[in-house]
Amino acid sequence: MERRREERRANDERRTNDQTERPDKEREVTALGRSVDLVVYGIGQSVGGWWAEREVAASVRRVTFEDDVVYRAHYDFSPTRLADRSYEVVRPAYLVGHIAGTNPAYDGMSFESVERDLRTGWTDDIRNKHGEWDAVRQYAKEAFARQRQRLERITGEHRRVTGEHPTQNADGSPAG
Repeated sequence: MERRREERRANDERRTNDQTERPDKEREVTALGRSVDLVVYGIGQSVGGWWAEREVAASVRRVTFEDDVVYRAHYDFSPTRLADRSYEVVRPAYLVGHIAGTNPAYDGMSFESVERDLRTGWTDDIRNKHGEWDAVRQYAKEAFARQRQRLERITGEHRRVTGEHPTQNADGSPAG
């Protein structure tokens, strides 16, 4: 019994040390909840492709504490905040938008273009716990936009540093 406590304490210290070695903005949020898993699974079952791959689970873990703080502040100060629901209740909408923002198949697409895919994972069970899609879609949209901006900034910095430019056709459209 005492040995287990010592092992648990050592593991907790190791996790704390691992987290403090990275800057706060890079620390990952690991406890995202079963609801997010269910939404992602539902989208994967319906849409397939990237959503059904293991990498989606990895992208879920890329939600940082900074992201979570930003989403919470957005919700807390939103004029359309749902009076009867806390941030924790609508959080899966933010996280699904966040995850969708990392989907390479959605490059250059608006939120409205990908919303149908997200709506598919918002099943009756999720609606009962987290609200109707129409009531929470704005939170998913906010997170989607945040992720897209982050990716655009990162790829822009990569191009600036490396001098690489995406290949273009004669008409200026992306090749491929």
